[in-house]
Amino acid sequence: MNMNNKNAVFFWSILLVAIGGLFLLRNFGLFNFSFPVKIFSWRLIPLIIGINAFLKGKNMEGIIATTIAVVFFIPDFLTSAERQTYFKLWPMLLVGLGGLILYKYFNPKFDLPKVQLKADGTEFEYINESNIMGGTNKKVFSKNFEGGQINCVMGGAQLDLTEANLAEKATLNVFLLMGGLQLRVPKEWNVQIDVLPIMGGVDDQITKFPESVVNKEKKLYLTGNVVMGGIEIKRY
Repeated sequence: MNMNNKNAVFFWSILLVAIGGLFLLRNFGLFNFSFPVKIFSWRLIPLIIGINAFLKGKNMEGIIATTIAVVFFIPDFLTSAERQTYFKLWPMLLVGLGGLILYKYFNPKFDLPKVQLKADGTEFEYINESNIMGGTNKKVFSKNFEGGQINCVMGGAQLDLTEANLAEKATLNVFLLMGGLQLRVPKEWNVQIDVLPIMGGVDDQITKFPESVVNKEKKLYLTGNVVMGGIEIKRY
C-alpha cells in the first residue's frame, strides 16, 4: 500500500470513529447536536469520492466530484429568495464546460501522451485525458507506458494499448461520471482491477479467451471510480 492509500485509510478510519462516537453520545443524551443540512443524501456520494480522490493525490477527480457535491449543498444554506437567484445561475455550468472544451480545442497537446524524463534520465510515457460531453479515440505505441489519468464527464474514451509495452507498476486511473471507457489490451495482459463502481460496472472479456495464458510480467493496474458509467476491457 503506497503512502497516498495509507493516508486515505487513516483519514476515513478516524472519521468513522469520530462520527460513531458523536452519535453514541447523542443517543445516550450526553451530547446534543444537529446538522444545518440534510447530510445523508445522494450528495454525499460525490463528496466522499472527491475527498478520497484528494487524499490519493488525484486532484482533477477531486475537483470534479467535490464541485458537484458543493453546488447541490449550497441551496440548503440559502433563503427562499436567495435560492431562486441561485438557481438562475445554472447556465454558468454550461459556460464553464464550454470553456474547458474550447481550451482543449486550442490546446490539442493538452491530453496527448506526454514523454518526460525520470530522475535517472530515462524516458517514460503516460496519458492525461479529460472529456466533457465529448469523446476521443487514441492508440498508444509507447514501449514504456506507465499509465496516467482519464476523466470523462458525460463523455467517453477509447484507448488502444495493443501495440504498447508496459513499464513496471503501470497504473491507469479513471474517473467516469455518466461516461464510459473502452480499453483495448493484448489478451495475455494481467489487468488488476481496483475500481469502485457506483451504479456502474467493469467488464473484462478475459473469460472469452480460456486458452490464453496470462503473462504475470505484463501487469496493468486499473484504479479509480465509476459513477453511472462503465468500463469495457476488450482483449485482442
